[in-house]
Amino acid sequence: MKRTLYSLALGLGAAAASPFIAARLARPPKRQATLARLGLGPLAQPPALQPGGIWLHALSVGESVSALPLVHGLRERFPDKPIAFSCGTGQGLATAREKLAGQVDATFIRPLELPWAVRPVLKALRPGLAILVEGDLWPGWQWALAEQGVPRMLVNGRVSPRTLRGYRRLGPLARELFRGFNLVLVQTATDRERLLDVGVDAGKVKVGGNLKFDSAPAALDEAQRRALAEELGLDGRTVLVAGSTHAGEEEPCLDAYMQLKERVPGLALLIAPREVERGGAVARLAQERGLSAARLSQGPAPAGSQVVVLDMLGKLASAYALGAASFVGGSLVSVGGHNLLEPAAQGVPVVFGPITHNFLEMARDLEEAGGGLRINSGAELVKAWGGLLGNPEKAKAMGQAARDFVAAHHGAVERAVAAAALLLEGGHA
Repeated sequence: MKRTLYSLALGLGAAAASPFIAARLARPPKRQATLARLGLGPLAQPPALQPGGIWLHALSVGESVSALPLVHGLRERFPDKPIAFSCGTGQGLATAREKLAGQVDATFIRPLELPWAVRPVLKALRPGLAILVEGDLWPGWQWALAEQGVPRMLVNGRVSPRTLRGYRRLGPLARELFRGFNLVLVQTATDRERLLDVGVDAGKVKVGGNLKFDSAPAALDEAQRRALAEELGLDGRTVLVAGSTHAGEEEPCLDAYMQLKERVPGLALLIAPREVERGGAVARLAQERGLSAARLSQGPAPAGSQVVVLDMLGKLASAYALGAASFVGGSLVSVGGHNLLEPAAQGVPVVFGPITHNFLEMARDLEEAGGGLRINSGAELVKAWGGLLGNPEKAKAMGQAARDFVAAHHGAVERAVAAAALLLEGGHA
């Protein structure tokens, strides 16, 4: 009965969303990914693999990046097993294909759980283990995997306050989403308590740590840093880096820069909007303030550009290394914050706003370790950045504390790979 009711609700939801789907199909950049989510087209169909392999699924870019070290760990532990990697978005798939070339045997977009879409995927993969990274839980996929007797584990689980409220509203369905997992590895003790609060079996939920600590890129050496600065047109400049920004965050970053550029000759602001499609809008905000702005998607920044917009995928994690100080977005607006570890891993002081429920304990612990600085509003950004620019020794100590914090928290991948091995071998994780 529950599956019938759910299928009916899914059908009604698809009908209600048809205008939105039609609009995406009308846009060429979105068309192939949208078709794939509907179970149509080549992006939705993985090649046939040998049975007994590992299937990982990550929703989008952030989750895919988190999963990279896990994929490498699994490939090292199981060199002969096929590994498939799926995403829920076109950008996530592009990231996976770029970063995991040669590491996986199949990459594709996982369709929605429509009647015609699920069976062909499982027939092609025939997995021995399914691993979900962070979220994107759907009952239909859970039921289909259960029917085939495929063990499942969730890694890097995170339960924000908003997600917790949603689980509470779902009631029994939320418990159903987690019931089929053999193991749920969450990032922190807080995440575990929140899952227990909604009735998830305590015996299945363990604290595994955060894969993002293991996915943080290695710090660039001086030669690499200089080469990147030259590539981006920022060689010899003092740079402030604002990463993963959203609408409402670029303005305080630009306003802070306008005040600070008078104090620091040659100061540049490198700003990376979370959605690269907003690069043009961000450049216009800078130009409206009388600032010269260059978009890196259009080529290297001309010499002397005041604002450089990083509207390209895959560059931000390394570009943080150019910063005398950084700001991580999603934290001055209700998004809940983005990955603080990328600038921290490069030894760059990390400034972030008050809204960090996506990385609650990470933000708190980074601040306590001396590598992070929380501001309460956009108006405080000029003081935070200005204090670091005016005191290089303080900035250097804060950057080193940030780098040490990242190094001290490695290990989530090792725990996840060990658990996966037990499930593949028929034991209990």
